[in-house]
Amino acid sequence: MPYKIKNIELKTNNFKENFHYALKHFDYLLVPVTSKKNQDKKEIYETKILKELHHQFSILDLFKKEDFFGEKESNFIYYRLDVSNIIFFGVEEFDTKSNIELSFSKSLLNALKLIKKKHIKNIGIEIDSYVEIYQKPNLKSLLINLLISFQDFTYHSLEAKEIQKEIENLWILTQQDLPNEILNFGKFILDARSSTMDLVNIPANLKTTLTLVEKAKNLQNIGLQVSVVDDVEWIRKYMPCFYIVAKGSLLSDPPKWIKVQYVPKTEIKHKIALIGKSIIFDTGGYQVKPDSYMNTMKADMTGGATVLSIIEQVKKMNLPYLKISAYCAVTPNKIDSEAMLPDSIVESTSGKKIEIRHTDAEGRLTLIDALAMAEKDENDIFIVVATLTGSAARAVGPRIALMSTQKSIRDRFEKDCEEVSELVQSLEVDEEDYQDIKSKLDGADITNTGSEKYRGAQTAAAFIFSGLKDLKKPVLHLDIAGGDMNKDEKATGISVKGIMNFLWNLSKL
Repeated sequence: MPYKIKNIELKTNNFKENFHYALKHFDYLLVPVTSKKNQDKKEIYETKILKELHHQFSILDLFKKEDFFGEKESNFIYYRLDVSNIIFFGVEEFDTKSNIELSFSKSLLNALKLIKKKHIKNIGIEIDSYVEIYQKPNLKSLLINLLISFQDFTYHSLEAKEIQKEIENLWILTQQDLPNEILNFGKFILDARSSTMDLVNIPANLKTTLTLVEKAKNLQNIGLQVSVVDDVEWIRKYMPCFYIVAKGSLLSDPPKWIKVQYVPKTEIKHKIALIGKSIIFDTGGYQVKPDSYMNTMKADMTGGATVLSIIEQVKKMNLPYLKISAYCAVTPNKIDSEAMLPDSIVESTSGKKIEIRHTDAEGRLTLIDALAMAEKDENDIFIVVATLTGSAARAVGPRIALMSTQKSIRDRFEKDCEEVSELVQSLEVDEEDYQDIKSKLDGADITNTGSEKYRGAQTAAAFIFSGLKDLKKPVLHLDIAGGDMNKDEKATGISVKGIMNFLWNLSKL
């Protein structure tokens, strides 16, 4: 996986031992600092390590000389010949009410970008200053998100012309009670996130349905059960909504129905379905996307990449009590003479008849069948991950738009996301959303777009939920369309840490 950190360890000796070891052996030591107001004047918040560094190097005098007050995303590098260079990076003020762990990780990544060396033998980050500043921080979120910052610093795509950065040893210096269990969990998150980003970042001309098939089949090597259906007639008969989306590419890249299953060695308390939207490339079909909207459509399989990458790490973690199945209905949405037409009426796995109002509302057509198939497997919790609607992106920005059939499980998932600083915002799916997708034709039950334009994310969720025989079953629907790619059009791994923390916590109940 193309992030280059060979070894990550906690160093939990006493303060002086950690401090002197870092100064002697590290290429770089990163130290968080912040400012405070004193009678309308900004001053450095003097932590224990700053006082020690001032005692040795008069560092506070240097800060004053350079007007460095530790403001958010400001940086100061203290260069030392042949020994550790110290990078001080500004974080949120100590009385901030914002998401301090996520803000910390962004400031850290901003500071890491100052490092020009490609190969770094030893690098450390001191986090006790952070604890001193914020008093009662979320250490689990802090650790996971600082690891993500180092991962993003070293990450490169599978197609990168050269490796950008490489770290041999990353040391996290602390005297806090941070269990290795959390560090190891963070490493599993990094691997799932990297795998997701690798798959999403593959260029459109190199990515086909076989990309996800190969990923799934490789999971057999670690003991997961893998099933791939490539029989087009079977898909036409049993998953007709999925099939109609695939009709535009039957000759060039026919559909695949992937199921990967993890069975724990313990008793089973929950059966979880992870369902990922897996549109390999989305042209919009006959109601084709405008040119600018078609860029980044190689990422329309982010949901599928996410669930396959997560179940891989679930197996490596050997999570107890959870039987987990990942489902991917894999196809492009392309155009040829056989492609689906608007104003069509088609069957679905659930038995409902679907009116096709728009060919660019194709993801939900694959997902309504996938959810119905997952229900047949008698799962008791369903998680749908999809780059589904522009409405969700407009409503919540680069967050997860979270919708559910049950408020209790939605609240639990939201809490688990908050614990690892996964940004999420809940949207209510109401009866009006189910009414809005009712077809006006006497030959169909529901339509694949709502008649109103102002609740597009919710009507899309209502459409997918309609694939259930029992609407009381708990479904978490994560619309990640606003955050799957960053401003540089690279995958972000959105939802990975939130879903994994939900599963991790569920396995401990």
